[in-house]
Amino acid sequence: MERQFVFTKKLKTISLALIIIGLLAGVAAFFTDKERAWSSLLMHNYFFLSLALGAAFWMSIQYITEAGWSAAFKRVPESMTNYLLYGFVFMLIIVTLGVKVLYPWSDPVKHFGEEYKFIAHHLHYKAPYLNLTFFIVRLFVYFIVWYLTIKVLLNLSKKEDNDKDNALVYFNKSRYYSRVYIFSFALTFIFASMDWMMTVAPLWYSTIFPVKEIISAFVHSAAVIILIIIYLYRQGYFPFINPSHWHDLSKYIFMGSILFGYAWYFQYMLIWYGNIPEETEYYFVRRFEFSEPLFLSVIVFTFVIPFSMLLWNRWAKNYRVLGCAAVFFLIGKYIEHYLMVYPETMKHPVYGWIELGMLLGFTGLFMFAVFSAMAKRRYILPVNHPYLEESLFHHIPH
Repeated sequence: MERQFVFTKKLKTISLALIIIGLLAGVAAFFTDKERAWSSLLMHNYFFLSLALGAAFWMSIQYITEAGWSAAFKRVPESMTNYLLYGFVFMLIIVTLGVKVLYPWSDPVKHFGEEYKFIAHHLHYKAPYLNLTFFIVRLFVYFIVWYLTIKVLLNLSKKEDNDKDNALVYFNKSRYYSRVYIFSFALTFIFASMDWMMTVAPLWYSTIFPVKEIISAFVHSAAVIILIIIYLYRQGYFPFINPSHWHDLSKYIFMGSILFGYAWYFQYMLIWYGNIPEETEYYFVRRFEFSEPLFLSVIVFTFVIPFSMLLWNRWAKNYRVLGCAAVFFLIGKYIEHYLMVYPETMKHPVYGWIELGMLLGFTGLFMFAVFSAMAKRRYILPVNHPYLEESLFHHIPH
């Protein structure tokens, strides 16, 4: 049980190789197609940043609900939060150097041309919120709040590992600060998602979008948590895992696919039903002018396939099936993030070496951030966690 995770040379080499590929692709992209390069950078950084934030959300829920079965896996979401600072650096670069390329409100005359005189009044009323100074200030506020709350949870976890006699005290404190994180995350991520992804189309209105993004961050981070747990299990770090563990983990994808499908459909249905030009244009462009197959594939990958795969309990207890369902969900989320940005910036479907290179680069960076953080902890299992024994011997009678 008292075993430390080893960030093997092979795994480290793979992650560094992917980072180099992404770096080369990114540099080349900025010399060949700046608009596409900025679009790809925004899409990929937001995708992986929401993984880090969603992982802390997942971890906080385990504390608040006093879930015993998941205690042994706590290191995984803790390590995923290590990407937060990398995400901040990239987002700071985007909102300072790429803002006029990605966000039409920052340079409306250039983006809208002759149409500007017809829409100027809309942007005028949004100017107190959509201005560069306040945009950057909000960026710092978001990350400061996220960093401080997550840092408190990580410090309490480390103290729990080092002080067995007071482990329960630190656990109770973690429960308290998990509430603080969930409240602050929900409040700030609502505005962060609108700032970074919704204002790419500054004339669009949606009240469901930030709620959908909170659900999305939670569920697709759960999918990655499951994939990392599967990897560690295959490497021999979690030999105690049994079908009951896989079954409980599968519920996050099963339940999450329903929640996300609900939010995705109702956003689409309400905007269609309302038939308000400022709202319907967003979906009309993506479905009928950009790519209808990609548009419809989102609901197929994020709801239809994972829901169908995990509906049968026997499959839900099979980690191979569960891993496939998690991958399908992530593919759907990746396509959705693509559809948030590219229809506004590139106007037509395009995917090639720029996007693939950055995807590999960010994947390598995320791997390096997660596994390097995991290797720094004394044990891969939280040895003093009050519910560790319950997690190790977890079983659901059938």
